[in-house]
Parts: sequence; C-alpha cells; structure tokens
Amino acid sequence: MKSAPRSPSRPMDNRFGEYRPTMPFLRPLAAAALCLGLASSGCATSRRVVESLTANCREVQPGVANEMIRDNPRSLVLDVRHREEFTADLPHLQRCREVPLSELPRRFSEIGAWKKETIVIFSRDGTDAASACEFLARQGFLYVSHVEGGVAEWQRRRFGLFGGTGS
Repeated sequence: MKSAPRSPSRPMDNRFGEYRPTMPFLRPLAAAALCLGLASSGCATSRRVVESLTANCREVQPGVANEMIRDNPRSLVLDVRHREEFTADLPHLQRCREVPLSELPRRFSEIGAWKKETIVIFSRDGTDAASACEFLARQGFLYVSHVEGGVAEWQRRRFGLFGGTGS
C-alpha cells in the first residue's frame, strides 16, 4: 500500500500510513513533565539512600537517653567533645569513652566491641553528636543514638553522670 504524497499543510504520515498530527507546543510541556517526574523520583531515591545509611542512627531526648544508659549496663556512653569544650559547667561524664569528633574516623576501631550494642553519643549541644552518630551508623554500628541538646541539655535537666574523668 502506497502512502499519500505529503502535502505542505499535512504532517508526515507514519510508516503505517496513519495520519499523526504533531503538536509542537506540547513538546516542551512533555519534556518539562518528564524532567519534573525524574527529578522528584530522584529526590525520593536520594532520600531513601540517605535514610538507609542513617537508619541505625537516631536522635533521642535526654530522658530517653538516661533510661537507655540505666537499663543497658553494656551500653557505651561516647563523648565527642574536644578538650577545650570541657568546662566547670559542662564537665566530663562518668563511665564515658571520650573520642573527639575530629579523631573519630581514625579511632572508631577502639569502640568496635560495641558494634552490636547500644551507643549513646554526647557532644556539647548535640550537633557534633549527630555527625558522629551518622558516621558510626555508616561504619555498621547497629544501635547508635545521639542526645538532643547534648551535654548542655543533659546538665540542664540534672540527669547526673557528671564527675568522671573520661577515657
């Protein structure tokens, strides 16, 4: 079957001889919709990847952290403050392992025995503890938590554990 000759007013027929009008004004809209769909699914995928990397890391309120430490005698209390962050107002914690955040990437093997145990991480205000928590979760530590508000909030709520010299 022979297709009809192409006329200037009619778009090209496809190989089956069917007339397919083209709508050039829809092409940019379709491209934008496709890009938006890919971008939103990419963001969702990225979020899932990040969530899976940090799934073992969670932020806990000081009261919850207090219960975790009290109820899990094998738990590790980790303080990631630097030497200059220890003050009379925010002293060392008892029963605590001290590894400054900047040294954690090269010293995390020191706490490898707690890879499958509860780890509660403190920092001055909770910010560095969150970073340490994410780092340890990526290294395969299973039960890692950081205390919201850090040692400052812990002290404000008067939970105790102060007076140790750390290690």
